[in-house]
Amino acid sequence: MYATIRRYTSRDPSKAKAAFASLKQRIESKFVPTLHDVPGFHGYYVLNANDRELVTISIFDSRPGADESTRRASEFVRSDPLRDQLSTPEIIEGELLVAKEAPVSTH
Repeated sequence: MYATIRRYTSRDPSKAKAAFASLKQRIESKFVPTLHDVPGFHGYYVLNANDRELVTISIFDSRPGADESTRRASEFVRSDPLRDQLSTPEIIEGELLVAKEAPVSTH
């Protein structure tokens, strides 16, 4: 499996919390659906780090899927109203050496 981590920093930390809250809805409704048809898609996660940074984690079977997610993320950010409030992302990518998920519980 292959993972990509993208870290976006807010240009104005005083407005980041509200900006991230509005972006959350657009990510869920507009961006995440575009990932479902990328071959090898496993998961996508978004983290609000201290109301200053937005960190995303994409997991795919292989590098081509992860690369495609980065391309689609770039396209999404370029067209999003928040684009001027975020820095160019730092991108970290590589092969997952260990991946373990707990089974989904019915409790």
